[in-house]
Amino acid sequence: MEITQKLQELGIELKGSLRQQKTLCPKCSHQRKNKKEPCLSVNLDDGLYFCHHCGYSGNVLGNEMKYEKPIFSDSVLSDATLKYFKKRGISQTTLSHWEVTESKEYFGQVQKERTAINFNYYRDGNLINVKYRDGSKNFKLSKGAELIFYGLDFIKDADSCYITEGEFDALSLFEAGVKNVVSVPNGANKGNQKLTYLDNCFQYFENKKKIILCTDNDEAGISLRNELGRRFGFDKCQYVDFGTYKDANEILVKEGASYLRNVVNDLKSFPIDGILNIDEVWQDVLNFNENGIQNYGLGLGDSDKYLKIQMGQWSIFTGIPNSGKSDVVDQICLNLASNNDFRIAFYAPESWPFEGHIKRLANKYLGTNCNTDELNKAKSFIIEHFDFVKIDLNDLSLKSLLNKFKELVLRKGTNIFVIDPWNMLDHSENMSLNYISRMLSIITQFCQKTNTHLFLVAHPRKMEMTERGKYKVPTPYDISGSSDFFNKSFNCVTVFRNLGDKTDYNSDSVDIHIQKVKRKENGQQGVFSVAPDFANGGVYRHVEGSTNEGVSIPF
Repeated sequence: MEITQKLQELGIELKGSLRQQKTLCPKCSHQRKNKKEPCLSVNLDDGLYFCHHCGYSGNVLGNEMKYEKPIFSDSVLSDATLKYFKKRGISQTTLSHWEVTESKEYFGQVQKERTAINFNYYRDGNLINVKYRDGSKNFKLSKGAELIFYGLDFIKDADSCYITEGEFDALSLFEAGVKNVVSVPNGANKGNQKLTYLDNCFQYFENKKKIILCTDNDEAGISLRNELGRRFGFDKCQYVDFGTYKDANEILVKEGASYLRNVVNDLKSFPIDGILNIDEVWQDVLNFNENGIQNYGLGLGDSDKYLKIQMGQWSIFTGIPNSGKSDVVDQICLNLASNNDFRIAFYAPESWPFEGHIKRLANKYLGTNCNTDELNKAKSFIIEHFDFVKIDLNDLSLKSLLNKFKELVLRKGTNIFVIDPWNMLDHSENMSLNYISRMLSIITQFCQKTNTHLFLVAHPRKMEMTERGKYKVPTPYDISGSSDFFNKSFNCVTVFRNLGDKTDYNSDSVDIHIQKVKRKENGQQGVFSVAPDFANGGVYRHVEGSTNEGVSIPF
């Protein structure tokens, strides 16, 4: 299939046949104040796309992508370029150490060939990418090259490192005596941070005892700082506050290397576990007061009236066997991936084999019962948004699974996790009276540390009948093992199938009972009905209220 067709299937509107172009972003342009501003860069040769506002990015070639090797220019820096760097506080010694060169390059932004500074990106001594920058701050990366951090070889043997938002800031820290420094390759943005460069070289940071984040002191830079902290783990990270200055290079130019050194030595910490530093979260308090919390709709029928999820929390799903719990959770995850560009990881052994689970997600994504060609259309989306954790028969403990989940946060920036079901984990050890309570506390701690949301599917221990011989709606207190599934969860959802009550979709409708919402800003108790449209991929559609007995909320 042609690259242009694959891009169009993502909702990307192309402008003619220009191989590199800017267009509207299907994720954020309709929500922006200037809805007509083209913020999505598209490369029709490689199938790459990147939004400079919200960070929406990817490539439509999926795993077929093959990186190209850039051509090294050994041209020495001209006197004019050396003079330019000197004004920015950067010495020739630093430029030589970082192997900065120059060349003549064509810049599409001005449609001219210009003298370019070459920031050469190395990994293990091999040239992987080059960022070209002209005197007017136009820049480009090597066509088709892999995206990595700038300066990787300078940190690989260090037990700590500094991360800046741009090459000039990395060179500035080097001038101030900081040798173990790298830079991100494409700056920061205010929206969703897609850290492809971290995905490509996460192993360089696994041995680091401390990571110091030196991003710009603006909204986009702080957003990048928080996402890097989430990915690496806030307990491993500290950050530099540049105060009234925008970045490290501005301090170097205005105050000198010694002053910059003092600034980067004054490290700030993210909140310590169990201790809240009010000064450090005060801006978050003001943001909360003005904007409220950030939460996300499930995209399921009338769900917005009753429940939106928030990061740092977890929700429990229950229901009698064959009630559709897993299928409903799949639909919610698919909606969260489509609407928010979230990455989701499943531990779902009861949905085995993986091939069937993936096909069901693809069916819901495209709204059809996919044939081979249609499955190939969905492949890029599935690869970009979903991971599946395999069963490890040697260790089925919750601790082992959460360690895998934490690794996915680092490597892929995963936002949503699913454990389906709870009883497929090994709970044979330490089954003391408070075992489940402790495990659920560990889940809460994991979600808060990683700023993720977790869906936990658990079966009820019993199924009671009404006088008319129909099942009663189970509650979270009916879950096998402990009442703490209700007490400690943030949200409780029961999926209840209306057996025998056929809908317009020739399927049993499903009542979704929202039985607990801990934070009122995220919703309220209530019931709504949906049904899978089996003729169109099993997508859950809104239906009017159910006729089942026992649908009232029992709390």
